[in-house]
Amino acid sequence: MNRVEIKTIVTNNYAKQYRVNLITGGSKIVRLWKTNDGRIAIMDKGRKKWGHELRSWDDFENWATLRLVEHNEIDYYKRFVKRATDALKMLNESGLWSDIKETIEHFFELPETEQRELVNDIITDSYEKFYKQTWGDGKYAWVHCHQVFCTFTNKTCWKSIAWRKWERESMSAEVADCIKNGKDFSRRWTNGYDNTLEITFNDDYPRGWYSCEYRDCGNGHYYLLFDATHAIFYEDD
Repeated sequence: MNRVEIKTIVTNNYAKQYRVNLITGGSKIVRLWKTNDGRIAIMDKGRKKWGHELRSWDDFENWATLRLVEHNEIDYYKRFVKRATDALKMLNESGLWSDIKETIEHFFELPETEQRELVNDIITDSYEKFYKQTWGDGKYAWVHCHQVFCTFTNKTCWKSIAWRKWERESMSAEVADCIKNGKDFSRRWTNGYDNTLEITFNDDYPRGWYSCEYRDCGNGHYYLLFDATHAIFYEDD
């Protein structure tokens, strides 16, 4: 195939999955989209937000056919509202992250048209572009937790605490007690990852964090704790 042929097939302005049948045999899935200036971009392998312009080294000359992978249409607005509702319930009960709770409450005070516009901006714009709209006097300057809002639209959102099996019940109860009684909590343990859970009540601003880092590495997956048993994805490092 050549770029002209690919452009007639790829008309979406955000990444979608396409199945490529290869001249040499076999097939693969790629994520493609058309940029604002009409170029075709391909998502980098293993990435969710970043890609590059389709180049010869992507071996598209070896593509025999290209077709859009059909999925059941996802109602991102419905997904966002359900998760935001669950998050608000957790934060109301736990008292953690009051600033995030207020931001979610503000979202629900907006007219539905503006709510839908925000969700659409998240899923159609790049992560970086949405983030910039939360700066200064940007369109979404009131959003103080853009990572959380982006996670509300992701395929997965919530993370359970990976306690070791024999201590899961007792540790969950201890964390719940600390949250209820305003006591700081900190624990590190290994269960596949190097896990850390921390809760602080400094300055009447309760916060909680959970992380799963690669063994002896200091890099991994980072979450915000919303209650004793639920954390929400924040970032990878």
